Amino acid sequence: MSRARTAILLLAGVSIIVIMIHLAGTGEIIEVLLGADPIIFLAAACQVIAILMWSLRWKILVDTFQPVAFKTMVLGVLIGLFFSNITPVARAGGEPFRAYYLEKKVNIPFEDAFATIVVDRILDSIPFMVIIAGSLTYFVLRLEISTQVVIILISIFILNIFLLSLVLYFSFNVRAAKKLVNFVFKFVSKLSKKNYQNRIEKAVEQYHNAIQRYSSQRRNLTLSLCVSGAFWVFLILRSYLVIVALGYYMPFAGVAVVQTVGPSVGILPLLPGGVGSVDGTMVFLYTLFRFSYVVAVSISLVDRFISFWVPTLVGGLSVLAERDFLK
Repeated sequence: MSRARTAILLLAGVSIIVIMIHLAGTGEIIEVLLGADPIIFLAAACQVIAILMWSLRWKILVDTFQPVAFKTMVLGVLIGLFFSNITPVARAGGEPFRAYYLEKKVNIPFEDAFATIVVDRILDSIPFMVIIAGSLTYFVLRLEISTQVVIILISIFILNIFLLSLVLYFSFNVRAAKKLVNFVFKFVSKLSKKNYQNRIEKAVEQYHNAIQRYSSQRRNLTLSLCVSGAFWVFLILRSYLVIVALGYYMPFAGVAVVQTVGPSVGILPLLPGGVGSVDGTMVFLYTLFRFSYVVAVSISLVDRFISFWVPTLVGGLSVLAERDFLK
C-alpha cells in the first residue's frame, strides 16, 4: 500500500472518530474524562504487562530454534504492532515484518521465524475463543444479553474456528500449502518475469518442517498457552479498569465480550489498524450493555488511546531504533 493511500485511509478512520465525538458532544466527553480516577494508570500498566506477556510467549516459541534476548522479542512485537496499526489488516498486517526483523536481527531463517509467528497466533486464538464461549455461556445462563450480542458472539466464534482450521490444515498439509501458494503466485508471475516457483516450494517445505518440529514441543506449547491466557486476562483487565476509572461498572464478562468482538472487526481489510471501525464497534457494543452514547464514546477513546495510539507511537520509535534491520 502506498504512503498516500495509507494516509488517506488513516484520515478517514480518524474522521469517523471525530464524528462520533461531535455526535456525543465534546463538552460532555471532556466532563467524563476529567472525572477519571488515578486508577487509570493501572490500566496503562496492564497494557504494558500484556505486551510483555506477548513477547514472552513469542520468546518461548523462538527459543525452540535458538535462544534470543527478551529485549529483541519486545522490539519485534512493538515493530509488528506498528505495521499492523498502519495497514488495513489489524492484528495481522505486521506479522511478516516481525519475521523479517527476526531473520535480520538474529539470523533465524524467515520460514522458521514465520512459523513461530503462525504458532504464536494459533496460541493467541485459543484463549480468545475460550473467552467468547465462556462469556456467551455466562450471559445466556443469566439471561442478561441481547439477541444482537448473541448473534455477534456466535458469528465471531464460528469465523475464528474456520480461520484456525484453515491455518492448521495448510500448516500440516504441505501438498495443499504448495497448491495454494502456487495458485496465488500464478497471478504474481503475470506481473513479473522472474520465476519464483522453486524458491517458493522450498520455502513451503521449510515452513512445514518448522511446524512439524513444534508438534513435539508439548511442554513449550503448554507454557506458551498459559502465557497467552495471562495475556488476554491483562487486556480485559485494562478495559475493566478504564471503565472503573471513569466511574462506571460493567461485569468482567461483558468487558471480555467488547474486547474480543471489537478488535475482531480490525481483521477486515477496511481501515489502517481498524481506526474508526474498531472504535465504532466498541461504542456500539457498550451501548448494547446499556451505557449512554457519551459514556460509550468516552470509554472507547481512553481504551483505544492506551491500547492503540500509545503502542503505535512506541512501535514507530522501535522501527526507527531498529531501522538498520528493516531496510
